[in-house]
Amino acid sequence: MPVGAQGGSFKLRAKVESSENTAPTGNWDQLPCFTFGLAGEQEQGQDQILSANASRDATDPFYGKTTVSGSARVPLESVHIGKWLKWMLGAPTTTGSSPDYTHVFKSGAATLPSVAFEKALPDISAFETYLGGRVNTMEVGISDTGGADATFGLLAMQEVLASSTGAGTPVVTAFSRFQRPTGAILLGGSALAAVTGGTIRFTNDMVAVDDTIRDDAQIEGIDIGQSAGSGDLTLRFASHDQVNLAVAGTAVAIEYSLTIAAATSITFTYPRAFLRRTGRPVEGPRGISMSLPFVAAYDTTAGCLLKVTLLNQVASY
Repeated sequence: MPVGAQGGSFKLRAKVESSENTAPTGNWDQLPCFTFGLAGEQEQGQDQILSANASRDATDPFYGKTTVSGSARVPLESVHIGKWLKWMLGAPTTTGSSPDYTHVFKSGAATLPSVAFEKALPDISAFETYLGGRVNTMEVGISDTGGADATFGLLAMQEVLASSTGAGTPVVTAFSRFQRPTGAILLGGSALAAVTGGTIRFTNDMVAVDDTIRDDAQIEGIDIGQSAGSGDLTLRFASHDQVNLAVAGTAVAIEYSLTIAAATSITFTYPRAFLRRTGRPVEGPRGISMSLPFVAAYDTTAGCLLKVTLLNQVASY
């Protein structure tokens, strides 16, 4: 017999807040995920107060601010990934007509949505709601096998514990998952051959504002910093072409795409990236690998540092 809450019964629900740090009403969306680690933690300390009691034992502890942070690893799929991208980058520009639509998300938005998340554990009637949530970071792994996924770093303003759901009747939507073997990588508009792996990263550089005086132990808010992008690619060393780009400091576009069908795909584009020069050690008689770390910068033509293009059958986000 299972003891306590079980991950198999866990449900993740979310909805954009009309007012930051205030729980939305109505029906929330139910989201697929592998892990969800957003949680509240409160600082606890203990002073060495002398002559406070009959012995030399310590006195009661004191408490500090409650910070709420964590991450969510979710499948890269055709429907819900657009919600995560909207929360991280802002609303997309959408074109097309039924049934096929194109959504273009770009970094650099002045304001970003705040989101409420609910961690539902119905087998023990425990429901944890995180208000004032923000999507801070993203990491997408590049590989030649398995289903694709992304990990999003999260912050929130408060955690509320309850014994019943506040998510209404959750909306469950079917989706199709992107597969890593369908991945394609372009460097400077041309296919990059013999890539064996890599990672794409993005951050909004958010920080919790926890240095203000309040009577509820909550943080004051979440500041948004400067967007930044980076990553690395690993490939079989076949020429000095990429090394020469790094040596010269030449800006080059990097693109990673995954495709299910002609009208269902996702493409991550850094229009202006700079490769970093690294070594190419010989470690045996077989193929030699090389690493291509890079950082991204704002591109005036694209009007962003990161662009994500999602083709699917969702009319709007």
